[in-house]
Amino acid sequence: MTGKHPDGFRDLPACPAPGSGVHTWIMSAAHHCRRSRMSETDAIQLIASHITRPPTSNEVEEAVAKAYRAPVVKGISRQRQYPKASRRPVPVSEIKYDEAKLRSVATMIESPANWRHWLSERSPLRPETQDAISFLSRLYRPGETVHAFDKMKVKHPRWSFTISSPMDCSVPVEMREGGRFQSGVWFLCNPVDGKWHPNPRQGGKLSCRSEESVTAFRYAVLESDVAPADLWLAFIVQIPARIAAIYTSGSRSIHTLIQIDAKSKTDWDAIAGQWKRPLKVLGGDSACLSAVRLTRLPGCARPEKNGFQRLLYLAPNPPLTRLIDLPCVRTRVEMLQSRRELRARGKAARETEQ
Repeated sequence: MTGKHPDGFRDLPACPAPGSGVHTWIMSAAHHCRRSRMSETDAIQLIASHITRPPTSNEVEEAVAKAYRAPVVKGISRQRQYPKASRRPVPVSEIKYDEAKLRSVATMIESPANWRHWLSERSPLRPETQDAISFLSRLYRPGETVHAFDKMKVKHPRWSFTISSPMDCSVPVEMREGGRFQSGVWFLCNPVDGKWHPNPRQGGKLSCRSEESVTAFRYAVLESDVAPADLWLAFIVQIPARIAAIYTSGSRSIHTLIQIDAKSKTDWDAIAGQWKRPLKVLGGDSACLSAVRLTRLPGCARPEKNGFQRLLYLAPNPPLTRLIDLPCVRTRVEMLQSRRELRARGKAARETEQ
């Protein structure tokens, strides 16, 4: 499951990590494509598939248009193929979801028959072996505090967990069953200190879930409430990012936890801000790009939707790569055989005790 790219592009050095000259690399890649006599459309698609961060609005189009622009001859210049590239950017709030563009991105790879199986086969940790607490223990460090809620818009967390050992995975029954309101369970994506701090953006009101409480700006959440799940996953697996976890909401949407390890809130905003425009076009919820975002906690029921918040992929120390480039850790057949063997050993042990 890889995209098809001209061999000539391999002569160009790989795109650097975000914040290390990606924009300069895009310009160099555009000139490289022009010298290779590639069409502008193909150049845009090729560059977009190799960059290590989501491009800003029209960033790739502008670079390609500039590289391919013909010099003025006798007072006449070639008309630009992308006239919108020089216009004032449209406000993020006005950007509309374009399913045709999402489908175009999705068709760059061959989608599997079953995304759940495909992701499980590449997950460093087997999703079915994790519950809600072991999931948190894998992603957060000993001593860090994680808040969990059974209602979205509340100040007080229903549960607060101080991470200890991944083996300490006793899940409260109420949490596993979806909480008091039967609407499922959320957790704050970044760890906090467990204390209450004045929130200057709300007139100094005390809060335990504002940026003043955050101890590490480690994660960002990507989510879509409008994109079809299969198309959204086909896009997600092509993102060159450190994807730590993918899980369902217990309904139609899928949440993706990306590790960015920002040095500060300002750094986090700068990184996440680059994703808002391209994500909005492809169906992403730009409001999710908040350092204090609540996201669904896998391993918990969502009775109001008759659903379950299911873990699909878990990588506690994710590599910076596209998921489609990861090797298969274990096949579906191997996983089923392992389960059969475990059941057989369990049955034999019970018979021995009797």
